[in-house]
Amino acid sequence: MGTKGKTPPVSIELPPWLDEGAAGGEKVVQFNWRRHWPKKVAPHLDKELVQASLDVGMTLLDPHWRRGDPPYLLGREPGRRAIPGKLSWYRPWGRCHWIAFFSMAVGVLNYPRLDWQFVSGDVHTVPVGYGPDGHPEAVMDILFFEGLTAEQSLAVATNRGNGAPAAQGWEEVHQLFTSTMVPALRAVAGCHPSPAVAG
Repeated sequence: MGTKGKTPPVSIELPPWLDEGAAGGEKVVQFNWRRHWPKKVAPHLDKELVQASLDVGMTLLDPHWRRGDPPYLLGREPGRRAIPGKLSWYRPWGRCHWIAFFSMAVGVLNYPRLDWQFVSGDVHTVPVGYGPDGHPEAVMDILFFEGLTAEQSLAVATNRGNGAPAAQGWEEVHQLFTSTMVPALRAVAGCHPSPAVAG
């Protein structure tokens, strides 16, 4: 069934607007959390806005959440082994809607010139960075980056139905986050987006 700790690949039919890739046939990048953890994630973990982003998502999931609590324990596999400060600590399986706020914070700090938005459906949510042409350039899928391509993550996130309960209320929360936290995160990164990218 694959390597321990890795998500097995799945077969997903892509919607026509993703099947060709981004503009000009360019592939959308799926951020590799494992490879980039030491240099692009770990240095940001102690930043107040990253912790606040984690707190936003986890508090929406569990009102008893306290800063410093292990996010993975709120997932569907609370008994699995996780190491504080490592990727395993920040992967609450089955809680993509809530960990997406943390994932977006990391995305904005690494790629501040992209226009960051949540792509969310009934069964999945991912932060996506769009280029000035309006096409997706980066996907920050912390839960499925090892088993899904960026295009597949987007396809799952745009899926409606499949018997899953409808995702309601997320649009307002996502809009509030992108209008308040994303500009603050860009400022921390020392970047102000071009007018074409500003969301």
